[in-house]
Order: sequence, then structure tokens, then C-alpha cells
Amino acid sequence: MMRRFVVVAAAIVTLGCGESAVEAGKAAAPSRVATADAFAGSWSSATPGYEFIRLTVVSKSVEQGALGARLTLSGLAFEGNARIDADSLIATMSVIGSSEPNATLTAHAMDANTLSARLRTATGTPLALTFSRQ
Repeated sequence: MMRRFVVVAAAIVTLGCGESAVEAGKAAAPSRVATADAFAGSWSSATPGYEFIRLTVVSKSVEQGALGARLTLSGLAFEGNARIDADSLIATMSVIGSSEPNATLTAHAMDANTLSARLRTATGTPLALTFSRQ
């Protein structure tokens, strides 16, 4: 009985001192960092039913790394400032003519010609979009 207790205690101590699977995965997986070039340009929606949506991302000359974004829908346009956060483009946007930000666009580059994006407005449900480079 005592021998079994010692073996179980040693196993618990060994497990407690090792890296968890999550920690080991974080150490092994390289973190992706996107560049402004991955997002800059003109994009059109490839999402069925939303082909009329366009996204334009430009580099601002005012500040290094600062980006501007404009999302146009039929008769409505959002503009705002954008930044790169790890592998994502995050744009805080407002309807043109409004001073308060009322939408956030988060985009991920799937490859050189495709973006996966989510538009969250202050009042609506999030809209998932796929953009292709024009």
C-alpha cells in the first residue's frame, strides 16, 4: 500500500512540474505578425449577398504604421483609423459625418488575395465577410 502511494505521489509531482499541453503548444507555434502590405489596397466582398461591399485600406503618411480604412456599402460609408495587432487589422470606424465611432472591423489575411473580416456595429449583429483583392 505504501509503495503504491509513493508511485502516485511521484507521478503527481512529475505532472505538476512539467509544461502543460497549452504551454508547450504556445512555445512550439511561431506567432504570426501581419504587415500593413497584407491589408493595404482595394478589396471587394466575395460573400454571397454582400458583393456590393467594398473595403479600401491605405497607409497614412502622418504616422508610421498608421492606416486608414473605408468601408462602403450601397449609400453608406464608414471611415476610420486602423492598426495592425499581431495577425489582424483592427479598424475603429464611424459613419461619414458622425463624430462617434460606431463600428469595428477586424480582418485577418487568409492569403495574399483574401481577407476574412467581421464588422461589428454598435446596434446590429456582427457581419462576417470575405474580401478578395481587386
